[in-house]
Amino acid sequence: MAEKKFVFVCCGAGKLTSFMAAEGIKAGLKARNITDIKVQHGMINDIPRYQDKITALVCSTNYKQKHDFPVFNGLPFVIQDKTGEEKLLDELVEYLKK
Repeated sequence: MAEKKFVFVCCGAGKLTSFMAAEGIKAGLKARNITDIKVQHGMINDIPRYQDKITALVCSTNYKQKHDFPVFNGLPFVIQDKTGEEKLLDELVEYLKK
């Protein structure tokens, strides 16, 4: 059985903004009937620990480091920008379907 795709959602402290974005992403994926994706939140410093498992990274902070996986801006979930949230979810889903 193939390993689930993994979306890691991070912020500076791994407490509030990454949690808000992760919950929004989970709800958005569920609304699109996508249930086979693991979504987890944590600190930006956790990225090296998970980098071999990450399919896509969503950061609610300014993050410029390059990886083999794409980095999405999770700020729309923090500022409750519904249009931005939908755009991010559309882009994330399109990538995850590959």
